[in-house]
Amino acid sequence: MNPSRVERGSRIRDSEPVNLAIGFNGFPMTAFCIPERYVPYLDKVLVSNGMIKDRLQRLAAHIVESYEHLEINNVSIMCVLKGGFKFFSDLVEEMQRIIWSRNAQLCIAVEFIRVKSYTDTVSGTVGIRPIDNAMPIKDKNILIVDDICDTGKTLVKLSEYLAEAGAKSVMTCCLLLKHTDLNIGYRPDFLGFEIPDEFIVGYAIDYNECFRDLSHICSINEKAKVTFSSHSDVELGKLPTPAP
Repeated sequence: MNPSRVERGSRIRDSEPVNLAIGFNGFPMTAFCIPERYVPYLDKVLVSNGMIKDRLQRLAAHIVESYEHLEINNVSIMCVLKGGFKFFSDLVEEMQRIIWSRNAQLCIAVEFIRVKSYTDTVSGTVGIRPIDNAMPIKDKNILIVDDICDTGKTLVKLSEYLAEAGAKSVMTCCLLLKHTDLNIGYRPDFLGFEIPDEFIVGYAIDYNECFRDLSHICSINEKAKVTFSSHSDVELGKLPTPAP
């Protein structure tokens, strides 16, 4: 087995991601329940919460089936904090449900790691910071779970880091793959949706610590980028006070 990544050809048939990147203009915000405090800063809904839940069920089944096919019975699922925690939590819960219902011989453990790669609208230098008292990596089968893959640099860097730490195998799972010319050609092993090259928030994905509690995945407008820039006067993670 490849120490850094399981060969794609050794997996069962793919669960095709939902491609929303080409010719898709999103959904109107009036069609969904969105907190009024966020409406002035959003452009449109790209992925509704219902779509996320349905796709996540199929994705979880595909992951379990793939590890069964590879005859791997222990996998450590690694959450990339902070943006990946909601997707990670829901994915692990669904995987556990599938494992129990099928009596599958797959044991899962969870781990967390912090990666910082964003500053405003530019993807910057990738830094890796394991959580204190992290599990030993050596000889583990690792599944990295993150919210979004844009340039691919973060997942490549993290996969290399884990391989150097002695991981037996490393695979990746992302909810979203952004279509951007900045991508280095990386594609996750397991993928939920392909989306346009827009700045997005919601489902625990933030813009400078705001919008994590939005249940749908939405694109933000220029007003949001200016208002919530790290260079603005707005306190990090807080909405500005409405004018009287």
